[in-house]
Amino acid sequence: MSRLDTYSLMLFEQTDRIGGTWVYTDETHLDKHGLLIHSSMYKNLRTNIPKEVMQIPDFPYQNQEGPSFVHHSVIREYLLDYAKHFNLYPYIKFNTLVKHVEPEILKNGQTLWIVTYEDLESKVETTKIFDAVVLCNGHYTVGHIPHIPGIESFHGRCIHSHQYRIPEVYAGKRICILGASWSGIDIAIEISQYADKVYLSHNLTERIDSKMSSNVEQRPSIESIQGNVFIFRDGSSAEVDSFIYCTGYKFTYPFMSTKVEIRTDNNHVEPIYKHLMHMDYTNLFFMGLPAIVIPFPMFHIQAQYILGILEGRIQLLSPQRMREEYEIEKKSLLDQGIQLRHINKLKDRQWAYYDEIAAAANVPSLPPVMKKIFDHVSDMRDINFTTYKNYQYRIIDNENFSVSYCKPC
Repeated sequence: MSRLDTYSLMLFEQTDRIGGTWVYTDETHLDKHGLLIHSSMYKNLRTNIPKEVMQIPDFPYQNQEGPSFVHHSVIREYLLDYAKHFNLYPYIKFNTLVKHVEPEILKNGQTLWIVTYEDLESKVETTKIFDAVVLCNGHYTVGHIPHIPGIESFHGRCIHSHQYRIPEVYAGKRICILGASWSGIDIAIEISQYADKVYLSHNLTERIDSKMSSNVEQRPSIESIQGNVFIFRDGSSAEVDSFIYCTGYKFTYPFMSTKVEIRTDNNHVEPIYKHLMHMDYTNLFFMGLPAIVIPFPMFHIQAQYILGILEGRIQLLSPQRMREEYEIEKKSLLDQGIQLRHINKLKDRQWAYYDEIAAAANVPSLPPVMKKIFDHVSDMRDINFTTYKNYQYRIIDNENFSVSYCKPC
């Protein structure tokens, strides 16, 4: 935020408020402008990592007491406080839809960006030219819905987790949830408090050992559907009243010119260098692509890396060298058995990533205590998914933390 007096900055926000995916709404399909509801937030969601590792380094939480795994409204308030503290509101154009982003290459080789946007209230379109573009449009809006043979014969309630809001509507029902990432398990446990039975279907090679509610039963992936009968890949079947896809989301950039190569096959964005910068356009950035990370601290370090590039402090490789380096790294990960669609799920690889881009930008990386807390949370989650959010964490110093168990928390 210290460079606001150096750059002419413009932030485009499609809705009328700050918060992005942290804004809760009962609406699940279209907003008042006929656009897709951006947020996938459900009413009772609590964070799946503690707030102690969700702090932006230059803006700690005002209240360090209380639960570590907080309600989503606490995170949104934190973001509002951040925007107020750094006086960001004058730079934000609310209710503004970015319609087109086009590169223009000058004779000297410099790339400028022609951005066309619409004021959703007045319907007035405007076009401006920018020296750099940072895409922060998120990737939790357009759900990935795999085809299942026979799905058209199922007449029960069927949604993607993007539309999930409250568990009460599933009272007394038999539910099948497809997908067992964090959100799939979290929703399964929440619904199990009301549902008669929850079938958690997934294609993991091993069963999830973490303790879950007694009426949650794991099944392999779905082979086919015949009416309200779901047939699983092991030959077993179950009668189902409601079905929820917890199958992830798609990366989408509908506003980007076709002149810019962006591949999103297998839920993996290419050609992106360091999970952040387009290899052909060194002034086009993609914030927040990695998953299974500590997001806000990562955004902070990514922003410092972007700043280092814009200020010329980071010497970049040629596009060809970047692609060669990227392909070597990708092949190494694929050889380790990591599927292409999971390459952006950093988890244990996130710490080396932060260290690398922080060093390149000549800024501090994250203290070791962040990794220690993250790893402890992962261990507790693996043991019991129903209770891990009852732990309270306190950072003592850059190396050490304390943890206590509280019930309820």
